[in-house]
Amino acid sequence: MANYHGRKSLDLGLLEIETKVNALNLKVLEAFKETFNSFYEKDLEKSKKVIKNDRFINQFSIEIENKSIEVIRRETPLASDMRKLTSYMFVSQELERIGDYLSGICKINLKIGKDPFITKFEKIPKMEAIAKNMLKDSIKLFSNSPEEKKAIKDAKNIFSQDDEIDHLNSQVQNDLIKRMSRDSKLVEQGTYIIWVAHNLERISDRANNIAERTIYVITGDSGAILPYELEE
Repeated sequence: MANYHGRKSLDLGLLEIETKVNALNLKVLEAFKETFNSFYEKDLEKSKKVIKNDRFINQFSIEIENKSIEVIRRETPLASDMRKLTSYMFVSQELERIGDYLSGICKINLKIGKDPFITKFEKIPKMEAIAKNMLKDSIKLFSNSPEEKKAIKDAKNIFSQDDEIDHLNSQVQNDLIKRMSRDSKLVEQGTYIIWVAHNLERISDRANNIAERTIYVITGDSGAILPYELEE
């Protein structure tokens, strides 16, 4: 009976942390939406709001870490439970870093200000859509924890999107560097836009990390984190 109550207490702790991770993800997705609405629309007040609200994302991540540590200290987690608990902390930290990148894009928006954009955006909206989709897919994979074969298949799909983001990021850099080399007046804003693309590329890397971590939670094999070495 004591073991039952101990297990129940542990399961409730795990459920509470998982709920907090999902809530943090929703906060980050909302910040994602607000960031790019403010960027394309040059809504500087909305950018300031995203920057201000980033502290709540940071605090939420700390709460998840503290709760996970508390459960580890108080309960007697099995190896599989420990993988989950440490992974909740890992994922919350990745989400917190994504919030930082979004806040960074808003800070860039404030630096550009109301000046007209020097380029028509084609690749950055594509990068935005892919990065957001990767984040949604990686959290869905992490939360649902499907059986191993399906998890690996879904993770590989996320990894392939990361390759597309990397390719688009290189195109943005190359296109803007060529333009800046021909007209020095474009250098300041061109550099800012390159940083926007860079931040999106880093967001996709964080989503990639979450998918990799999910494979570890499911398989218990740290070697399985290497995405392109996973077998069909």
